[in-house]
Amino acid sequence: MPVIELDEAWSIKGHLNGGYLAAVAGQAASEFFDGAPVLTLSAHYLEVIRGQGSADIEITPLRTGRLCTARLTLSRDNVLVAEFIATVGSPRISDVVIDDIDPFDGPAWDQCGSPGPAWSGPGMELLETLDVRLKPTDGSALMGGQPSAHPVINGWVSYSDGRAVDPFLVMASWDVLPPTIWCMGIPGNIPTVAAQIVVYPGEVVGRLASRVRGQFLRDGIMDETAVVWDETGRVCATSRQTAVYVPPRQS
Repeated sequence: MPVIELDEAWSIKGHLNGGYLAAVAGQAASEFFDGAPVLTLSAHYLEVIRGQGSADIEITPLRTGRLCTARLTLSRDNVLVAEFIATVGSPRISDVVIDDIDPFDGPAWDQCGSPGPAWSGPGMELLETLDVRLKPTDGSALMGGQPSAHPVINGWVSYSDGRAVDPFLVMASWDVLPPTIWCMGIPGNIPTVAAQIVVYPGEVVGRLASRVRGQFLRDGIMDETAVVWDETGRVCATSRQTAVYVPPRQS
């Protein structure tokens, strides 16, 4: 069983980010199939995983050809952490195009700001690894200003060290922005239990813009979708995730 090294630099609130773990699985699937680009990832998160260190990833091929599919199981110390189904390859080129989606609803990169000082420090290493900038009104709502009327957050993502955006960050970017409920003034967390990520073929230009929209929160279950663009306005990735609502502990 292959062994991989997980990177604590992708920690948020003390545990490794779900988007990061999906990107790890996607990269492993791509390498298993000779570098074929990732098209889809289905993820189920079973346990929280924390800190730097090795983990086991078992890869079981399910289909080969123009499109290849594999099941990937991630575990540490014999504890099952997550399972993924990844499809990689090159779909047939078609002239048919449908682009029926609202564009990114935020200003340019240099007109957006960081989430704020409350988002720095131990356990929040993700925000040192990545440069995350939020639409000003969303950032203000997040930090206790006027709450948003809807569970939506808009922002930009890139590497803090100036590296160019790569396929790994595209696969992780759907899960990088803060929880949408925080912009509405609703406390608590919404950890992801399952997600479906689609990666669209094509060159990524510049930084990534992202919009995450909550749709339902009912009986402890929340449904969110994300759209990720590059600086040309091309959609690079989309996702739909199911999360559980964890209210803050009562003192």
